[in-house]
Amino acid sequence: MNALLQRPADVDLSYFNARVRAMRGLLFRREEYEPLMRLSSIDALLERLKATRYGPHIEAALSRRPEPSEALSAALVTELAASLSMLWKSAPEGARPLLKAMYTHWEIFDLKVLLRGIARGVRREEMKASLIPAGEFDAASLDALLTSKDIPDLISFLETWGSPYAGVLKPGLIEYKRSGRIIEMELRADLATNALLIDALSASSTGASIMREWLGRKADFQNALTLFKISGEGYSANAASGFFMEGGFGLTRERFIRLFGLKDKEELLNALGAAGTGAMKKALALSGGDTMLMEEAVEDAMKEHFRTLSIIDPLSIALAASFIYMKIREMKNLRLIGRGLAFGVPLDELRLFIFYPV
Repeated sequence: MNALLQRPADVDLSYFNARVRAMRGLLFRREEYEPLMRLSSIDALLERLKATRYGPHIEAALSRRPEPSEALSAALVTELAASLSMLWKSAPEGARPLLKAMYTHWEIFDLKVLLRGIARGVRREEMKASLIPAGEFDAASLDALLTSKDIPDLISFLETWGSPYAGVLKPGLIEYKRSGRIIEMELRADLATNALLIDALSASSTGASIMREWLGRKADFQNALTLFKISGEGYSANAASGFFMEGGFGLTRERFIRLFGLKDKEELLNALGAAGTGAMKKALALSGGDTMLMEEAVEDAMKEHFRTLSIIDPLSIALAASFIYMKIREMKNLRLIGRGLAFGVPLDELRLFIFYPV
């Protein structure tokens, strides 16, 4: 992580962005999702997707995994990994630190999925269906981490690889062994990565400026999520202050501590909405205080931010950044539709969890 988080340089992105536009043109549009959600079964979904760019990946997955849900998940992961790899290979050297900053966000996402899943005894196949192969954690690395028998074993894997995430997670083991709580590990992973990104993106380039703004928005959203997670968990104000993420625009440390004093979730939701930007208000309103849905709404807000920037400055890194969010959202949507069809989730309920990439 440290080695790749170098300072970016201004480079000509015209050819790279032409490649990104071509990749973005292959994404499913909003109007294409409704027919997929109305299919009769997950087998019908697989048949429909065989006629798209997912086809070869689905055929390969079905040859190894006859169970439709597992085959769909494997195919989606393989296609996503191929797209992110192509993006990385196409990027000019000076722009790669900007992509690495984005990939680091998904590395942390994967760590959280693993921590939560292992701590709660979730089946490995279910965890695997939620992981995103990106950056340091490619598909092979994630498969290895999924063999961890418990959280100390997961950290041992990371340590063996020389991953800096081992040192980030290790201090939280004490609290985990004492109370079974993983929030300390999750938040320390966020804080440590944020500090590295702030340093790497301090370079005076256009791309770095765009990504610093992303980092600030991300910090505000993360601080809002943290307040919901630690509210009522018995932390002192001083301990809560240690979970504050620097670099945001809306929430200062002082306001963060004041809001931490609110014990009622609805009151906290309203106070955060009043303190935040329009994007934060929208994300909080969509979630209704549900932290999982809030995380998805935050991702959608980030995607919209980059999409707008890519229209204003079509030759900037914002185009690739918005594509990454769109691509991962498409994978999540298709995975969710597959699960919905497999388990007979009502259409109206399924629609609630679909965020449209394009």
